[in-house]
Amino acid sequence: MNRIFKSLIRIFSFPQKELAEILRQPRLILTLVLGPFLIILLFGLGYPDEGRSLRTTFVVNEQNPLAAQVEEFAKDLGPAIIYQGIKNDQEVALASLALGQTDMVVVVPDDPVAKIQNNEQAQFLIYHNEVDPFQIAYIRSVGNLYTSELNRRVLASLTKEGQESVSGLNENLSELNAVSSSVLVSPFSSEFHGLSEVQYTPVGFLSPAVIVLLLQHLSVTISALSIVREQRSGIMELFKVAPLKPLEALISKYLSYILFNALVAAVLSALVVWGIGVPMLGNWINYALVLLILLFTSLGAGFAISLISETEIQAVQYAMLLLLASIFFSGFFLDLRLLWEPMKAVAWSLPATYGIRMLQDVMLRGYPIPLLVFQGILAIGIVLFLINFFLLRKKMG
Repeated sequence: MNRIFKSLIRIFSFPQKELAEILRQPRLILTLVLGPFLIILLFGLGYPDEGRSLRTTFVVNEQNPLAAQVEEFAKDLGPAIIYQGIKNDQEVALASLALGQTDMVVVVPDDPVAKIQNNEQAQFLIYHNEVDPFQIAYIRSVGNLYTSELNRRVLASLTKEGQESVSGLNENLSELNAVSSSVLVSPFSSEFHGLSEVQYTPVGFLSPAVIVLLLQHLSVTISALSIVREQRSGIMELFKVAPLKPLEALISKYLSYILFNALVAAVLSALVVWGIGVPMLGNWINYALVLLILLFTSLGAGFAISLISETEIQAVQYAMLLLLASIFFSGFFLDLRLLWEPMKAVAWSLPATYGIRMLQDVMLRGYPIPLLVFQGILAIGIVLFLINFFLLRKKMG
């Protein structure tokens, strides 16, 4: 009995020790509890419940009987469509779409009455410049809603004697006895086209974002553990007396981890392109440049974490919070265009946001690197490098 009692004493002495160890790290407790809660709170505040409004340009002939009603129909759909006016030239409208000045171009069918008289649906051609399959599905739903509303109005006008016809078709359609009932009920339909020749599955579209998140987290984690581990093991004390300058130590750490992570990035990219079969439409040099600047900036974030952390547990926790914030706010699974404007400052403070935007443009669209985005992540990387230099110089002083 005495042996059991002593055993229980030894067992219950450990919880006291472990709890005391945890309570001696209040910063860690606050990070563990408040960090994820704050990220989820900001995410809830930042993203609305409804879809985004699509800036829409219409292409229609002046003689088209639908020309007078185009704007009215668009505005009746509410916030789903932002009416940007009418253009007569389809090529000009598509050029604006390619430049990102509009989100959707709707080409109104010429002479819809003749089409319907020939027992054919008058077809709206709807163009977009999306590669995100989820955004494409949303554009399809908005486009189908537009044509459904037009069909509803035409049908309503045909069933009310003396009512003024929608788009001047009432008298004409009333005389179309040879037209099939399916065309009379739905005289208009929609056909959708993307400017990109390649249509991606969700896996293909998300692959560049996954590459960015994995490389960022790998870079942040290994660099976050680097300096804090040296402080705990006493190596930092040797650096203080060695003929090693802080700038030299920092540059050597950057170079070492960039070389290692570049090898990982090459293997990962090969698996995605030749293993999964995700198309690579852009220039490989641009692709490598995007990954290089991503690694540089992510390592800067990791070294900053390492220099402000007191223990390895803190460093790992900070790295996990950065990963969690990147998943929610980088545009990984929700389009940044849906994000509330004040919250976009959070998104554009993360290296992953820039990396995902650049890699999607290069890899999925075949575009050159967006210069403004590249300059943004480069500026963050340089600022982090300077901060790390001053912090390391202080520790080695």
